[in-house]
Amino acid sequence: MTSPSTDSSSYLFEQGSGDRRLASLIAVLVTLLLHVGGYYLVPTELLLRLELSDSADAQEVEVEFVEPAELPPELLRFVEANPEVPENEPDRKDQYSYRSTQAADERPSESELDAPNVDGETDSQKIIQGELQQAPVAPPAVVAPQVQPGEGPGTEGGKAGAAAEPVPQLVQPAPAPDFLKQEAVTEEGPGSTLEVTGEAQEVFEEPDPNAPINVTRQPKSAEVVAEADTADGAGGASDAKPVPRARPRLNPELITGPLMNSRGSAARRGSLSLDASFSEFGEYEQQFYAALQLGWYQEIEFFQPIDTATSVLVRFVMSADGSIADVQVLQSNASTIATEICTTAISKRSPFRPWTREMIEVFGKQRTLTIRFNYR
Repeated sequence: MTSPSTDSSSYLFEQGSGDRRLASLIAVLVTLLLHVGGYYLVPTELLLRLELSDSADAQEVEVEFVEPAELPPELLRFVEANPEVPENEPDRKDQYSYRSTQAADERPSESELDAPNVDGETDSQKIIQGELQQAPVAPPAVVAPQVQPGEGPGTEGGKAGAAAEPVPQLVQPAPAPDFLKQEAVTEEGPGSTLEVTGEAQEVFEEPDPNAPINVTRQPKSAEVVAEADTADGAGGASDAKPVPRARPRLNPELITGPLMNSRGSAARRGSLSLDASFSEFGEYEQQFYAALQLGWYQEIEFFQPIDTATSVLVRFVMSADGSIADVQVLQSNASTIATEICTTAISKRSPFRPWTREMIEVFGKQRTLTIRFNYR
C-alpha cells in the first residue's frame, strides 16, 4: 500500500508544476503583446507632446564657428614645393612654401601619411631634386640723352633747354647704280679691254642724263634715335620717359640636396607634392637658399676643399632689413677650410632684400634659420 500512495503523490506534484510553468509562459506572451500593441497603437503626436513637455525648461544653446588660431612662428616649417603640380590650398597650415600645394603620391598605399613616399636619405623637406641655374641677365636699360640746362627757376614756365643732337646709327652705303658700272663710251668707241668670260652685264647704250642718281638717299633700314629732352630742375624741358626694362629677379628654383626619407604615402593620387601653404616668406626663403647655394658653389670652386662625406650645420639670425648676424656652427665633421666656406657663404649674402609688411606681421622683426651643408 505504501508504494501506490507514493506514486500517486509524485504524479500530482509533477502535474502541478507543469501548470505553473504554462501559466508563466502565457503571462510573458500577454505582456509582450501588450507592449508591442501599445507601441504601434498609441499616436506619435502624443509621444512627441510628452517629450516636449519634459524638455520645456531646457536652455537654448548657440553654436558659432570661429577661425582656428594662427600657429606661432616657432611651429611653422619651410618645405620645398613641387613647381610642376597645380596650386591648391591644403588643410594643413604648419608648413609654408613659395606656392600652395596638397600632398599627393604617384602610388598611394594603405599606410597613409601627410607626405608622399620618397626613398631619400634624411629627414629633409625636399621631395624632388633640382638643378641650380642662374637667372638670365636683364638687357641694359635705354638711357635718354641729356639736354642743356634750361633758363629760369623752377620746373615749370621756364625756357626749355636746347635738345641734344640726335645720334644717327651707322648705316651701310647704298649700292651704286648699274649705269655707273657700265663701260665708258666715247666718240672713238670703247677702249680695249681684257677678255672676260661669263655672261655680259646689261649695258644701257644711252642712259637718261636727267635720271636721279640714288647715291645720297638713305635706305629704309636706316634709323635715327629720336630726340629726347630731360628736365634739369631749372626751367628746362619736361622729363623723358626711358624704356622700362624687366626687374632683375632670382626665380624660385629647386635647389640640390638630400631628399626626404618617407616610407608612408599620401592619400591623393598625383605627382609628388607636399602640404604647403603659400607665404611671402616662403618665396623669400626659397630665393635666399638658391642664392646661398650659388655662392657656396663659388666658394668651393675657389678654395677647392678636399672634404667628402662630411656636413656642416650652421644657424644664423636674419632680420627684417635683410641683414644676417650671429652665424654659429652647431655641428661639423668637415675640415676648417670647408667649415669656413659655409659660414662665409652665409655672411656674404648679407644684406638680402628687406622683408615686406606681411612677412613682418607673421614672423616679427627677425627669424632664426638653420642650414646643413653636405659635401659629397
